[in-house]
Amino acid sequence: MTSPQPLATELLSAMYGAVRSIQLYPSENEVVKRGLREVKEQADLILKHEGGLSVWIAGNYMFVNDLQVRLDLHDYATLAALREVFRRHGVGRMEAAPRAGADDWQAFLMAIAEDPSPGQPPLEALEAELQSRGVAHISVGPPSPMFEGGEGERAVEAARRTYARSVKVARDTMEGLVLGKAIGARRAERAVLAVVDQVLQEPATMLGMLTLRDFDDHSYVHSVNVSILSVALGDYLGLNREQLFELGFAALFHDIGKVLIPPSVLNKQGWLNDEEWRLVSQHPDFGLLMMFNVEGFEVLPYRAMLAVYEHHMKPDLSGYPRVIRRRRQGLLARIIALTEAYDAAISNYSKQFLPCSPDEAIRQLREAESGAYDRILTRAFVNMMGIFPVATLVILDSGEMGVVVAPNPNPKALNRPVVRIIATAEGERVGEGPIRDLTERDPDTGQYRRSIARSTDPARYGIKVSDHVA
Repeated sequence: MTSPQPLATELLSAMYGAVRSIQLYPSENEVVKRGLREVKEQADLILKHEGGLSVWIAGNYMFVNDLQVRLDLHDYATLAALREVFRRHGVGRMEAAPRAGADDWQAFLMAIAEDPSPGQPPLEALEAELQSRGVAHISVGPPSPMFEGGEGERAVEAARRTYARSVKVARDTMEGLVLGKAIGARRAERAVLAVVDQVLQEPATMLGMLTLRDFDDHSYVHSVNVSILSVALGDYLGLNREQLFELGFAALFHDIGKVLIPPSVLNKQGWLNDEEWRLVSQHPDFGLLMMFNVEGFEVLPYRAMLAVYEHHMKPDLSGYPRVIRRRRQGLLARIIALTEAYDAAISNYSKQFLPCSPDEAIRQLREAESGAYDRILTRAFVNMMGIFPVATLVILDSGEMGVVVAPNPNPKALNRPVVRIIATAEGERVGEGPIRDLTERDPDTGQYRRSIARSTDPARYGIKVSDHVA
């Protein structure tokens, strides 16, 4: 049997695909018929092996029977949009009996594809509509009180704890090195493994942590941010958990050699002189030597050590340290170089440059000179993050304001992310507003319901983006 997680994800994806096709095409269209068949087939697979089928909305999560369906960056937009369809009708759970037939599924999906009937509570209206359509083996109900607001808040809180713990490990380790202490591998290992597991389970939530600015020393925050971004990109590229750990460990300590550089140089406002630049450019050499002092590893993390040494080398080897013989910059180092550049661009970590918006940082990476970054990895990073990355504040052509909470999983729709509405067209703040998929079209006109007019600076409106994504 196929494992439960893919079956659950495929069922929910099929359900939303069918709803969208119903909204766009007449019922006799072959696209609609194919979508309905796919839902029935996926539902029958689950019913056959588990004897029942229930879909639950639990905070920001969805469950199929007792299985939590992970909303990763690849299918977040689709499943989040289906969740909003359920919520719009007041549905917290849906149950299908083994005898649910094609007619039941067609009538149910057509009912939820329509806007709620005005004049009565949406769930009551939906139940009446299902009854009028003769749906006998699919039922709906309200959200369970035990789930209201709980699961989503717990996921964010878990991500915050992981983030704060990682920042503390980075701070304690690097401050200890200044005092001549050796690196303790065990504690760092646990912190990196927590980052890896959190990214694998809740990638969009963990990427939202990059907006936190609640820590004093930005160098430690930068190290953790690069670790999160690198692990997320590594997962997107298909690296296994062991490889993600090596990548995360290297990223967390990629700038460890900077502890040997005087703060007066690192924190200097403006451009460095030649001697200061020579000193800063030695930090990969210092970092490699310091990694040999790691205590607690059964085997030294050679790939991570090499990445620490190579991360400023550049694919065309025009960076530093300079090489005598031709070589190829390692994969881990190429990933870290890219994610470090992105985080440095969006934060006030650098004393030489002002931070920019996430979408501007993406544009800079795409337009960087040839040889600065691996072009294939850059393309993968843009596909993962989207043209408007998580935490970008945007003004929509509807007049609404929103914060990007996830990229669109369709690489052909990178400019149409998933957005949480935080202000109406009239300028009224709505806090934790609805999530909208910008690929959604008006079924009558076929036009997009919303598009991004422009990105904007949160400080201009007194908005703390982390309140909405972290």
